[in-house]
Amino acid sequence: MRTISTICIFLITCLLSNFLALGAEAQIKITSPSDRAVYQRDITGQTTISISGTYSLPVDKFEVRAVAVIPGQGQNTEWSTLQDRVSGGVFQGTVRLQGGWYTLEVRGLLNGSVVGRDVVSRMGVGEVFLISGQSNAQGLFESPGPAASDDRVNYIAYDNTVNSLFDPPAPTFAHLESNVTIGPRGKTAWCWGILGDLLVRKLNVPVLFINTAWEGTTIKNWSESAAGRITQNAYGGFNYPAQMPYGNLLISTQHYVHQLGVRAILWMQGETDNIPSNTSAQDYRDRMQFLINKLNSDTDKRINWVISRTSRAVNGAGQSVTNQNVINGQNAVLNTTFNSTFPGPETDNAYVPRPDGLHFTGQNGQRILANLWNDALNTTFFSTITPVTPTPTPSLSTSCGTNNATVSLTLPAGYSSYEWSTGQSGRTIAINSPGTYRAVLKDARGNAITSPSVTINTTVRPLKPTVIPGGQQQACADTGFVFAASGGTDYFLWSDGSTSKSFRATQTGNYTVKAQNVFGCESEISAPVSLTVRPKLSIPLIEQSGPYSLTASITEPNLNEKYEWKVGSSFLKPETSTIKVTESGEYTARAKAVFTMGSNNSLTCYSAYAPPVPFSLSENDGVVIFPNPSREGIVYVETLENLANAEVAFYNINGSIIRTQRFSLLNERQRIDASTLPPGLYLVRVRAPGLDVTKRIVID
Repeated sequence: MRTISTICIFLITCLLSNFLALGAEAQIKITSPSDRAVYQRDITGQTTISISGTYSLPVDKFEVRAVAVIPGQGQNTEWSTLQDRVSGGVFQGTVRLQGGWYTLEVRGLLNGSVVGRDVVSRMGVGEVFLISGQSNAQGLFESPGPAASDDRVNYIAYDNTVNSLFDPPAPTFAHLESNVTIGPRGKTAWCWGILGDLLVRKLNVPVLFINTAWEGTTIKNWSESAAGRITQNAYGGFNYPAQMPYGNLLISTQHYVHQLGVRAILWMQGETDNIPSNTSAQDYRDRMQFLINKLNSDTDKRINWVISRTSRAVNGAGQSVTNQNVINGQNAVLNTTFNSTFPGPETDNAYVPRPDGLHFTGQNGQRILANLWNDALNTTFFSTITPVTPTPTPSLSTSCGTNNATVSLTLPAGYSSYEWSTGQSGRTIAINSPGTYRAVLKDARGNAITSPSVTINTTVRPLKPTVIPGGQQQACADTGFVFAASGGTDYFLWSDGSTSKSFRATQTGNYTVKAQNVFGCESEISAPVSLTVRPKLSIPLIEQSGPYSLTASITEPNLNEKYEWKVGSSFLKPETSTIKVTESGEYTARAKAVFTMGSNNSLTCYSAYAPPVPFSLSENDGVVIFPNPSREGIVYVETLENLANAEVAFYNINGSIIRTQRFSLLNERQRIDASTLPPGLYLVRVRAPGLDVTKRIVID
């Protein structure tokens, strides 16, 4: 069982992955590497991994980093540039990693700010092994091996017991559990889960197994099928399916090994060449050498073979016996000059007696076999055997087709075939509907590599956007107006040249917008909206207009503006152009004007505040009548206090009342027309509850 700490880390990482994906609304998606993929490290312990993915939001740069799943399981990297100046909805790049088990993070940036990210919770740089041979390599369903206890032991989940010669699906990687098919034909974890744990413990890197073994096969079956001939089973006399058993080994090499790399083929076979075939040493050597050479020739790869010395089988008398001729043939291959071979375990004398005389059944037998392989795969092996490393992923470019109706996908030249997920072929295809698209590219030897994916979420041509709000709008000159585009994309082209989803318009005029997707396809133009920008209000001029009053004014005529007054930090009422001053301090004001458009569209614009004007109250009786003398007979009355039920009376010099004017509330400057009075000296008496003040005034 995996440890509790490992399970906790796994759960936390999965939650983090889901959270990040939801936060970015899946607008950035890593499509390669996939979860739990393992790439073969090179002789220096590192490898270069191709990373690709899709995006649908505005991004100009992608960055990548790798963090060990558990501290000590790899060398963390800092954020580094994966791709700069991205376009076309696909991001691609490489990162070089030391052997380890990593969480891989990719984040997209726009103008230096992170706008989204995605995570592969598990992936690794380590050791990839192909397993081949017969039943002691393939395993037995009736004797399942134990699951790997370490999270870093993986296999490819693919069952090809239907013996298909078509391209296998894109690999799905999983932790090696007990009762699984190790793609394409491995039966249960067998001894490989135990070996995986041993190797991970020894090397501190993840391990991936691919099992192409086939029970009961002879070296003749392997060589004849490699030569393209029909080959017959040694026990029952039936013919193997076309190109089998070699077909699984070839296809796994052309697809999985080409993309992931491999350290070696672990070969365990020879039992059936003992009984019933009794193969000679020379025949075994020649056919094994042909098999090695044919795979190298078919794939143009020099792949290492780790060959076990295996022959123990059960004869007709039920006896478990070995065959030195088979062992000599295997040793002859190992001793051939310039062969890419390495001695594997000698298994004939291990786990004897065996329950059925032949197989390493039961966990005890599987553990013995795993330890034999672990001893053979020693430090000398890993330091001297040069592996096959991963093939870089080809680049993919996109562009919008004619009339914004299609998207063109283009792959690089130099491959023998291009097979798209649509069934189309050729370097370039045009697509016109939503979906995810990728291609399998093959070289002249049939080695296959999968292109980056391209995803179209909606229609190829974006839907025509609308501008929010629509219709006629107005704005103040110093604030402008924010229009937003509504549509199925985050890329927009405004008639004024702006490219963001929303922008602030500052000029009077009509505005339209087009939607654009990451492939460059453009929508129809939206319905126009109009904007009227109101003129900027001038800063008010503040002047003292009376003993207890200040007046503000602006240069713009006929705006029916109001004024917001302040003394210090305190706001004053009312919002009139002239205010009564009741305390000393620094006074300022700003103008505000209301503009209407239609019946429901009103807008208030403000000027800047005027420079503060100091005002000091003089000490007097709180009543002032001015001007004095009055040359036109017009006089004004101002009072410091607000007076209720006030009376203003004019007396001649003889003390006779000439005229009286009453005010229910004397709270602001009052204009009194005394122009009908003859020129002369007059007494003006101002009375109210608690106040009785008389002033002299001259009317000239």
